[in-house]
Amino acid sequence: MNRSSFLRSALVVASCLPALAAAVPTYTAIDLGTLGGMTTGLGINASGQVTGESRQVGGDHAFLYSGGTMTDLGTLGGTSSVGFGINASGQVTGQYTQVGSDRHAFLYSGGTMTDLGTLGGAYSLGHSINAGGQVVGWSHTTDFTERAFLYSGGTMTDLGTLGGVESRATGINSLGQITGFSSTTDASRHAFLYSGSIMTDLGTLGG
Repeated sequence: MNRSSFLRSALVVASCLPALAAAVPTYTAIDLGTLGGMTTGLGINASGQVTGESRQVGGDHAFLYSGGTMTDLGTLGGTSSVGFGINASGQVTGQYTQVGSDRHAFLYSGGTMTDLGTLGGAYSLGHSINAGGQVVGWSHTTDFTERAFLYSGGTMTDLGTLGGVESRATGINSLGQITGFSSTTDASRHAFLYSGSIMTDLGTLGG
């Protein structure tokens, strides 16, 4: 390359630098604080409200971080809790440990934590919540089988499986459509879409 060509190339690169610099996003890290010990954020909504768990004396507690303040969501009298999902209204779902070590899903709304119960067993976990306050997750049944559930209007409903034994629900949208995964008749694990009371197998990419 001769000197003239080199200078032209250098000028082209230099002229692109402002555009490249403008395209690089900038971020600010915000320390959410703690309830006394180590803290983990596990869910966030479009308004920047965060939920998760923070360690304190006696056990981890679920929290809601909003407007610069971290609020302890409590435990319903148990030893610990954790928040997994939060919707646009700041409602939180997660799990708390009861006295006696049973673990139940909860819904936190308007300053009150509500036990969502189980599908008959001693264990349930609320994983996601939509704008209408509907919660999905999974729960043990009376025979300790793990099943996906929908909690809506005060009732926890078993969503069934794709022919196998177990299932988990991990996401729900504003229309009440649910996704997650389920075992199948051949003991494989497939993603599903649950809509209109029908669980549809989403298949695989060949595996």
